[in-house]
Amino acid sequence: MKATGIVRRIDELGRIVIPKEIRRVLRIREGDPIEIFTDADGVVLKKYARIRELGDYADVYCQALNGALGFSAAVADTETVLFAFGPLKKKLQRAALSPDFTERMHERQTILAPEGFAMLRDEPIPLRLAAVPIVSMGDVHGSVLLATDDERLPLTPTELSILKTAALYLGKQIE
Repeated sequence: MKATGIVRRIDELGRIVIPKEIRRVLRIREGDPIEIFTDADGVVLKKYARIRELGDYADVYCQALNGALGFSAAVADTETVLFAFGPLKKKLQRAALSPDFTERMHERQTILAPEGFAMLRDEPIPLRLAAVPIVSMGDVHGSVLLATDDERLPLTPTELSILKTAALYLGKQIE
């Protein structure tokens, strides 16, 4: 664990305030769910992402999308690519998403981005990209995306329909 040097007191209702600087760095917004863990040393707070619970469903769906469409396929929560399959797996797996990508996802936009779109936060990779947000119970939980580093995007209407179906299916699995 990394020390921050910030100390907060618990109020009479058992609440603490997570400092703005930490919320900004960890991309925690008002209303975001926080998961609480305990260990021998104390309490650990972690931003909760329901989509992580999909595990094998999401991983297998990425493999199926890659097999059916030939693109690298990935599933992301609202901040990070969690599961990826295909030729770009090493570049995508565990990559942090860019603020622009995250903003468009929260606006529930289907993203059909040409080469050069900054999908990843730390190192822009020149990819062609298509992504559909995963929505469940009215909330955006992440996205399903297809990526390639060749000329195959934009998607055909059938391929886009398959991508939207994947997002709907994964959204239903979260409910």
